[in-house]
Amino acid sequence: MAIQTITFHKRSTGKTGQVLASPQVEAKLAKVEALYAEYHGVKLGRYKFYDLALQAARYAKQDCGGYLQYTTVAVAGIFLDHMHKELGAAVRRKSREDVISIEIGSFTVSNLRDLARNKQGRKPKQQDLFAA
Repeated sequence: MAIQTITFHKRSTGKTGQVLASPQVEAKLAKVEALYAEYHGVKLGRYKFYDLALQAARYAKQDCGGYLQYTTVAVAGIFLDHMHKELGAAVRRKSREDVISIEIGSFTVSNLRDLARNKQGRKPKQQDLFAA
């Protein structure tokens, strides 16, 4: 049995595969997640980020066409680059009260805190209004 010396990127399916289609984007996301947790004290919601990137990619596809999978990777890379720069500067400032926003063309994220992960676990059961 030979020792494997080659590593390769295994692409996921669904939203994850559309957004994280390259190892470079995954590496950048890991850096941004660390800065996000350091600044906000909570984890970045990956699916909220995926939804954001896919929404912008769909808008770009409507505008100029092309394949969604390639556009999504490019848009995710641009978002991550802007988030990395803004979060890095905010962490260096050590002020945690500032609202961080990013603007890319006509697309704006007014508060990066909105991309935080939701609480996990079961949601409380709501009472049935029409129960007898």
